[in-house]
Amino acid sequence: MLNAIRWYDKLKLTRQLASAYGEYGYQLKRRDMQKALDNMQKGVKMAEAIKDEGVLASLYDNYGVLKEMKKELDSALYFYQKAMALKEKKNDSIGIPYSANKIAFVKLMQKKPAEAKKLFDYAYQIRVRINDVFGIAENLNFYGYYFKEIGNDKEAIVYFEKAIIWSRKYHYPYLLEDNYKGLSEVYENNSDYKKALFHFKNHVQSKDSIMNTDIRTKQAELDTQYETEQKEKEILLQRAQIAEKNIWILAAFSLALFAILIGFIFFNRQKLKTIQLQKDNELKDALLKIETQNKLQEQRLRISRDLHDNIGAQLTFIISSLDNLKYAFTIADEKLEEKLTAISGFTKETIYELRDTIWAMNKDEITFEDLKSRISNFIEKAKLASQGIEFTFECDEQLKASVFSSIEGMNVYRIIQEAINNSLKHALANKIAVTVFKENDTFRITIKDNGKGFDETQLLLGNGMNNLKKRAKEINGEISITSQKQLGTTIVLCFKKP
Repeated sequence: MLNAIRWYDKLKLTRQLASAYGEYGYQLKRRDMQKALDNMQKGVKMAEAIKDEGVLASLYDNYGVLKEMKKELDSALYFYQKAMALKEKKNDSIGIPYSANKIAFVKLMQKKPAEAKKLFDYAYQIRVRINDVFGIAENLNFYGYYFKEIGNDKEAIVYFEKAIIWSRKYHYPYLLEDNYKGLSEVYENNSDYKKALFHFKNHVQSKDSIMNTDIRTKQAELDTQYETEQKEKEILLQRAQIAEKNIWILAAFSLALFAILIGFIFFNRQKLKTIQLQKDNELKDALLKIETQNKLQEQRLRISRDLHDNIGAQLTFIISSLDNLKYAFTIADEKLEEKLTAISGFTKETIYELRDTIWAMNKDEITFEDLKSRISNFIEKAKLASQGIEFTFECDEQLKASVFSSIEGMNVYRIIQEAINNSLKHALANKIAVTVFKENDTFRITIKDNGKGFDETQLLLGNGMNNLKKRAKEINGEISITSQKQLGTTIVLCFKKP
């Protein structure tokens, strides 16, 4: 971070320099509070000087944390409120709940529970509205601590248990650990030591699991390297043995008939040993493949967390920066303004796509009800964005018990999404219908519009159509596209699944 600060200072990149000072200050909060405050103040002053509201919102939040750690609650409240005001100004639905919860906890520490409750409710309602599953799980945890603080242990238990369900469902180990800790404390306060001990053990187990994850990953990498080296040595040894055998076989053929017979018998015995050795290696390869798959699953979960925490935050920062550019500067060039708006819209859409990807990555299998809910949400968004278009979505009732793999579920969702987007962009339709039915062991998904259609004989497969066919192929399915001018277009996906 210090190298980044030096480079930003050298290149006169004030905006990045302000963020870097704030980030460095935040990192120092548990090692050297005075240095943390000094660096944070530098960052705030720089951001205020250039009036960069996007950077300021983040710095004010972190400055509030430092003040709260120093028990300077009025100052913490002041900076949290400044951060939330900036986020509300740009309608930052992801950032507002974060600041609202921070303010609520300060109010709770100031013995103002009624004001704290309103703020917790405000944050929770926003997160439910945007379907921020991690945020919902976090707020359920906050409710648990709120009711624990005001002495309503019964409600505290209810919310901690709800938070545990959400934490398990969406794989948030740090939050799960904290929920167990909160439950243990509540039961201990009520002298229910059996349940207190039970939840405390779960808390310790969750904490140990988190701490050991990195160790296990590193150990697995070293094991893989060791096994690879051993396998290479075995291959070299086998080659040397085979070469030696060939020499002896050639020598044997130069002997008399009796010697040839003996050599033939010896060769067959060695061949059987080689076959057995190959079988052993195949078994080892199969076991290694299973172990690799398990490691890939762990890595997939870690990547999904990194995507959410890092790339998701960076995309949100890009949107914030673009909005700040539009508000901070008067843009006379209409094309430039349209381009900035388009980039902002594309980035927001990318966030939704990222969330869909994380949703699929975090699941080994997807129920039809879950997939149906995801499709319904997308159609609802399409309705809001496309006035004057009538959407219908029908599903066969017998599909409720169906379960897909994450690859199947994601590809079905993407095909429907791509087909609807194509209709919205190109068809000039006023009706779009999506139906999902199952005949015997074959799923049949139809997306139909009444738009302008096109001549099938002149159809050129662009990226969109190619993507539909590739996704269908990935689930061993087939996709057909039929269209007539002025009569609309019909896309049908069929794939077998018992």
